[in-house]
Amino acid sequence: MKTSLLTIPNKKTEEVSWVKPLNNYLLSIYGNTSAYQSDINAFDKLRQDIRGVHPDNTGLRLYFKYYSQLEVLDVKIQFATLNRSKKLDFVWHDAFSPEITHRQNALPFEKANVLFNIGALLTKFAISKYNEGSVKDTIVMFQQAAGIYEYLNENFLHAPSDDLSQSTIKFLSKLSLAQAQEVFTLNAITNDLNQSKNSLISKLCKSASLQFEECYNMIGEKESFEVVEDDVSNDETNYVTAELDPSWASIINFKIQYYKSLAFYFHALQLEAGRKYGDAIGFLNQSSLVLENIDPGHVYDLLDNYNYQKDAVKIKTDELVKDNDLIYHDLVKKDVNWNQLTQMQVSKIVPLNDIPMLKEVNQQGYQNFLSDVVPINIHELSSFYSEEKSQLLRNEIDFYEVSKEETESFLESLKLPKALHQIKQALKSEEEGDEEGIPLEIISKVREISNSYERDQQLEEENGKLRQRIYETISNIDSEEAVNLKRALYEASNSDKKIASLIDKSFYSTLSKGPGSNQFRQLFTVSNSEVSLIDQDDSQDEQIRTLETFLYDLGTIKGNKASLIEKLKKDIHSDDISNILMLNAKQMSNNEIKSVIFPAELKKFQPFIDKLDNLINREKSILSDVKAEWSRLLSDPAIKKLQSRTQEKAQLWSDNIEKIEQFYKKWTQYHAGLEKGNSWYTKFLQHCEGLASFNLNALSLDDARRQSSSTQLPPYNPPLLQPQFSGFTQPAHTSTSSLSSTHQPYARPPQLPPKNPSIDAKHSSQEPSQSKLPPWHTNKSSDSKSGLIYDQPSTYDPNMYDFFSK
Repeated sequence: MKTSLLTIPNKKTEEVSWVKPLNNYLLSIYGNTSAYQSDINAFDKLRQDIRGVHPDNTGLRLYFKYYSQLEVLDVKIQFATLNRSKKLDFVWHDAFSPEITHRQNALPFEKANVLFNIGALLTKFAISKYNEGSVKDTIVMFQQAAGIYEYLNENFLHAPSDDLSQSTIKFLSKLSLAQAQEVFTLNAITNDLNQSKNSLISKLCKSASLQFEECYNMIGEKESFEVVEDDVSNDETNYVTAELDPSWASIINFKIQYYKSLAFYFHALQLEAGRKYGDAIGFLNQSSLVLENIDPGHVYDLLDNYNYQKDAVKIKTDELVKDNDLIYHDLVKKDVNWNQLTQMQVSKIVPLNDIPMLKEVNQQGYQNFLSDVVPINIHELSSFYSEEKSQLLRNEIDFYEVSKEETESFLESLKLPKALHQIKQALKSEEEGDEEGIPLEIISKVREISNSYERDQQLEEENGKLRQRIYETISNIDSEEAVNLKRALYEASNSDKKIASLIDKSFYSTLSKGPGSNQFRQLFTVSNSEVSLIDQDDSQDEQIRTLETFLYDLGTIKGNKASLIEKLKKDIHSDDISNILMLNAKQMSNNEIKSVIFPAELKKFQPFIDKLDNLINREKSILSDVKAEWSRLLSDPAIKKLQSRTQEKAQLWSDNIEKIEQFYKKWTQYHAGLEKGNSWYTKFLQHCEGLASFNLNALSLDDARRQSSSTQLPPYNPPLLQPQFSGFTQPAHTSTSSLSSTHQPYARPPQLPPKNPSIDAKHSSQEPSQSKLPPWHTNKSSDSKSGLIYDQPSTYDPNMYDFFSK
């Protein structure tokens, strides 16, 4: 079944230019409008484009976009200041009497007319969809149109024109809903071919009839139509003020009676299906009576529906009456009336702000149109709101920090997780031994000591043999220089003793076995262990696993709390309610916004607060469990013994590691001293052997001279040794006459060395080989950095063996 639907006419408008007024206003505030030129020009073009749109998606989108930007303009710009010179003049024609125009400078007037045309476009678009067979789209568009006119009725109370008056707008809203109900009802009838929904269709028809009746009663001047059993009283005195098309009243009145007849008819069919033939005939008679009182002469488009329904009622009535007379003999119902039927209204208003296309356009408009323009009062309100957010954030951070500190202090007081790890490692050591855990640095040092042990023993033995050979060689030297040589040997021997005293030979022997030896492991093994694996059972392992789970959960909660606080910070810092404040600033005072809008907006952060509270409460519960489980573990006798043994072991390890460290420091000196001593003794031996050889040559030369004394040659003075090494200077206070006093048996090293007499240059040139051997005596005034053993004979000097290297 098809019907004829009414369309609301559009309002025409005259051209308006927004460019100059907007530029002047923004220039007065920001001093530069270059950033806004694109928005201003697009907005002005949009105003021109809506004047010739078609009832389709493109036309609707243009109107919705213009209206959305009007709303943005209204909240971001003080329109009274912008239009102080009255240069913006909005001219709109009456929708039902186009020859009548209305002119105003107010922005609400512009918005009201734009909304009116959106509703009109929706009704036209709905009818085109209906003709295409899209029933659902048709119903939705009529409901959206009803929502727009409802919004106009509630928000624009002082209309300057008849088409915008409250009575007219209310009528148009009800008409849109009635037509949505009608389309739904006719679609139900068309699709119910097996007549299984007669009761539902009867209710839908009654609701459609009543809705059209409401519209009809709002029409003031109309032709008189007889309404059968019109039980609906009309208290409305505010009639439609617009000049409606006269055919509207006829069409609406026809639909009142038509759907009333259909309601009786389908109710009768339902009664027939329930074998209530007398009642069914009564309602069929009432349906026929309503049809007989309809004058279809003014509604030619609906004449086919009228004739079809009239024939259907007559056929069904004749059929039932015949069957009842011949078969059922049921009493025909006489007291049938309209109130005995129930109704069902399915058409609902779709509020303006719930229209999907407007929502989509609004999201784009608020973000892209004059996005940087914010009124001063909104800035102030935003500052107050930012302080509210900051206070909320500070409170939550305080809660977070306090809980974090409490948890850390609690675990620190129990020495967790370190103490648990120590117990776990101690239990593991009981099973696997004590080798693990020794620092690799200590292992490396012990290995170095061990690798050098044989070499050190060899050097000590070699140095002893070298000392003995040197002593024997010096004994064969018969000269003043022998005293100095013996003194050097004596001091070197003392240095060797000091070197040897640096280390504990017994401990050296233990370390010489290496880090893998039993002797080394014994250093880190606690003797007389009181803990046995027999004392341990699975419950201890289970307790440790439980505590580890608790500690893992605490770590997870700690991370979650930190992440939550960071997310809260990010969301609070990015939260901007400027648009919301601008939308509400015209309807609410600042105090109302602070007391209503602020709390409502801050609720968006409540999930963070709740989640943080839950985490902190969960954390406290776990801490309580940790305390109980830890106390139970420590009270275990085997764990007590293990802890005592662990402390003893820790002390033992600490002592021995420190002992090895100290030994290593002294050993490095000891090892280096042996190496240098060996080199020194070797060179010293060579020097002494050279002197011994020189002494023999000198004795032979003296014998030869005595034999040639008869030749009356001048007496020969043997050349004395001259120092050939830097740092060996001749003491100035010593004379050659002191040489005779040095020929005494050696008792101990002299305190001061003897001085060698000067050598005549003539003699030295005759025997150059004598100058190659240095004298062995000290020089107290020599540089202390020379490294000689004579400088500090009573103190061990690690560099004493550097003599020959220099």
